[in-house]
Amino acid sequence: MKIRTATIADAALLTELSVVTMREAFGPPHNPAQLVEEYIDSAFSVAQLTAELSDPRSVFFLLELNGLAIGYAKIRQTKPPRQIPELYRRVGAAVEIQRIYLLTAHTGRGQGRLLMDHCLDWARQALYQAVWLGVWEHNERGLAFYQKNGFERVGFHYFMFGSERQRDYWMIKPLNKPA
Repeated sequence: MKIRTATIADAALLTELSVVTMREAFGPPHNPAQLVEEYIDSAFSVAQLTAELSDPRSVFFLLELNGLAIGYAKIRQTKPPRQIPELYRRVGAAVEIQRIYLLTAHTGRGQGRLLMDHCLDWARQALYQAVWLGVWEHNERGLAFYQKNGFERVGFHYFMFGSERQRDYWMIKPLNKPA
């Protein structure tokens, strides 16, 4: 098991992994296939991932098993939403885990926890005081995973998933203690 920082050379690999994990996590029976494909078309092209990998405010981590990518995470350094406690809305106080996905065949084995721990360790080393993220209100597995990892709900926002407006919960985890 290895976690490494992705580079622009990984754009095609990351695009493929993003598409597969998005379909697995949010496709039928959770959402109609057409809706998922609309979102994929708008969010996951090689050009789009190349641009995200080139953005100095973003960092991607690839989780590999025997040389094959089985999951990834994206951290984005951006201003937290207003629902995040004021203490963490200062510039440089909190960072977002914008994406964290694992191939379904590898869930339930502690590999998602390894990827999460890597993100949290990265944030601590970068001296962030908290990590925040958004999760779809109907993603019960994701909600349970984040709560198990010490995240708490602090609000919600609406997110366009393809042509449908869905509600995501904002969650935050203070980093004043090791995981």
